[in-house]
Order: sequence, then C-alpha cells, then structure tokens
Amino acid sequence: MGHFDRTICDCCVCPMQCVLEQLVGETIRVATLVGVIDNVMLLDVKSFIASTSEGELPICNISGVEFIGVDIALALKPIQKSTGKCSCCEGPITNLANSLIGQIVDIEFINFIGSGRIRDVGEGIICFQDFVISSCFTTKIIPVASSVSLSERTNSSFWSRET
Repeated sequence: MGHFDRTICDCCVCPMQCVLEQLVGETIRVATLVGVIDNVMLLDVKSFIASTSEGELPICNISGVEFIGVDIALALKPIQKSTGKCSCCEGPITNLANSLIGQIVDIEFINFIGSGRIRDVGEGIICFQDFVISSCFTTKIIPVASSVSLSERTNSSFWSRET
C-alpha cells in the first residue's frame, strides 16, 4: 500500500490511492464530484492521479469506486488519530462506520446514495462487498433495520444518483 508523508492529502486521498493501486488492470465504476464514469479500465495510479481508459482523474475528486466481479480482499490503511480538517470530518465518520461493521446501512456520499453491509473500515475508506466510499465525501449513514439492502430492495447496483 504506498507510504505517504504527513500532508493535507493524508486522510482521504492517500487511502483512496492505496485502494486504487490494488485495482489496477480492473474494469471499475467511478463516482466523482460531478458524476459517474461507468466501465472504465484502471490503467495506472501514481502521484494522486488515476489513469483510466477514459482519461486522467485526480484522486481528490473520487468519492467512490465500484468493482463488481473483481475477486479481491482490499488491504486498507489502518485507522489513525486524525488531525486538522481530518479530525472534524474524516475521523468521526470513519469511527461511526467502524462501529457499524457487519451492519447493513444506507449511505449518502455527495450526490449518490448506496446501500450494503459494511465489510471493513480503514483510514478514510468505508468498504462494502464490491464498493468503497471515501469517508470525506460521506454525507449520511443510516443503519437499516431490515436485513435487505437498498440495492437488493431495488435490484440495482450499489449506488444510484439522488433525485
């Protein structure tokens, strides 16, 4: 998983880069601040840029990544005590998600909503079965009372655009 010095990019961008490095060569779906890029081949990841078959994406603008059909157990950066902006944004939502591991949640991030069972949580990353969301872009987590996730209830992929 790459090593990064302490920079402003630590709490969300570095962990997302580490996740993306593990998905190089795979076809993924990427949620950004402005929309979704479907079925894009991830070619390379370095210097906070994800090189894809659709162009170069700054990792700081990636809010989530779906990797359906990819058989991988992602290694996440361990949760660390956050400082600066990370301590008031990333830290609390990461800690909340960590307390919900194993539970099904509806989760909003920027202009999208997804649903699933939280599988793992690392620094800046909330991991589901075949999807990760950046903690910094998470706007709401709602524990689901039933054992059926939104995607199973609506027969859709992990996330959909909010209306």
